[in-house]
Amino acid sequence: MRKNIFPGLTETEEKILRTIAEALPQMNDFQKGYFLGSAEEMLNKRNDNRQSSTA
Repeated sequence: MRKNIFPGLTETEEKILRTIAEALPQMNDFQKGYFLGSAEEMLNKRNDNRQSSTA
């Protein structure tokens, strides 16, 4: 069994991070920018949902 180097994350979350870490160096700048934009949009939507549920 592999040691969890990301404390507090599930095995699935750690697998996702490892996959991203392997893919990023192979991406060109456009792909990296697109990925970053998509991740930021997901974060914004999540934060909006949290704020509307507590309001």
